[in-house]
Amino acid sequence: MSGSKSLPTAVEALDDKAKEHKQAQNTKYHVSVARSNISEINSEFDELATRLRDLKYYKTVLEEAFGGSAPTMTAGAVQAIENATGVTQDDLLENVQSDDVGENEVETHLKQIRSAKKQVKSVIQTIENQLESERSAWTTKVEAAEELQKILGGQNADFSRTLNHMHSLLTRELMDTSGSASNFVSEWENATSDWEKHQSLQSFDDFQEKHDLSDDTIEDVKTLSKSQKLTLADVSMETLEEMKRVDEFESAVELSL
Repeated sequence: MSGSKSLPTAVEALDDKAKEHKQAQNTKYHVSVARSNISEINSEFDELATRLRDLKYYKTVLEEAFGGSAPTMTAGAVQAIENATGVTQDDLLENVQSDDVGENEVETHLKQIRSAKKQVKSVIQTIENQLESERSAWTTKVEAAEELQKILGGQNADFSRTLNHMHSLLTRELMDTSGSASNFVSEWENATSDWEKHQSLQSFDDFQEKHDLSDDTIEDVKTLSKSQKLTLADVSMETLEEMKRVDEFESAVELSL
């Protein structure tokens, strides 16, 4: 009799063991899946971290080197990053093991990270466009100054070095996010400081204004600088007089009878 009474108990105990085993298997399975998903999350985080470093570089250069303003959507991108990084790997694993999490939590977290990446990318593209505009404007200025330096025979060595430095910063270093933003800002500030010391050499207009030269004289100087010949009949006495009183033209312009 006692044996017949113990049978249901034994069956119940066996059922409990089976449930525990099944639950353990399910937990191991979910943990395994979670670890796989976490690996994917880590990969997404790596990409997000790279974009975040790029954003920090571009924002610093735009604001501190060129006095620009980052787009208003930068704040939204930062908030998205904070939301995406609010859950840790340990949190996810612990929730899976305690069965406090739905199956979609990891996927939801992945979506948050990808959304943050998308927003950061959008901000970066906007700032890149702003920096490209700055680069284009400054390149035009530097090239105009370089043309004037060629006409004057590169007489001002200090300014020639400044132009070479600015050209290098604009073409090689400005958009290179692997470099240091603070270093670029410092280099650019030094270069533009030297640039401002040579205002009359920044363009033909500045040079013309400083020396009170006529348009005809400037055009004749440009022609002569390109190794094109001018006869005395092509040059007015006023132009010759203006050329004579500008020291920089002594070695830059040569007239022969």
